[in-house]
Amino acid sequence: MKYGKEIVEILCKHLKKGSSIKSACAASGIDKSTFYEWKKLKADFPDIIKKAMAIPDMKVENALYKSAIMGHSYTETEYKTVPKKDGTGLKKIPVKKVKKFIVPNVTAQIFWLKNRCPEEFKDKTEHEHTGVVSLILSDKFLPKSDKDDGNKSK
Repeated sequence: MKYGKEIVEILCKHLKKGSSIKSACAASGIDKSTFYEWKKLKADFPDIIKKAMAIPDMKVENALYKSAIMGHSYTETEYKTVPKKDGTGLKKIPVKKVKKFIVPNVTAQIFWLKNRCPEEFKDKTEHEHTGVVSLILSDKFLPKSDKDDGNKSK
């Protein structure tokens, strides 16, 4: 398929919805290799794609932040099961609505900190040692002669 405004708009429409590059390409009728070729060869293409992909990325980042910091609440309807009047089975009738709160997500907090502040929160720490390393060799445990193999057994 030939590069053009229409195909780029179709790609962007799918990327803005959060589609992967693979599925956006399939929906646009181009091969993934064509997408990456355009990224290398078309000067405007990388910026256009980056802007399109930034929209769902920002939504996920905001959701992650809210989950990590604030938690969230939702309303759940509780039901009671009662027999139907005609005796043909059971039916659910709403009894009450209950507001529930989900506490902030510790996993989201860890993920956020490791990615936003990697120097302070990365798993792997590296230590650089400076100075001189000395090695002292000793013959203390070596046999004294060819006949003495270090064994005390007779």
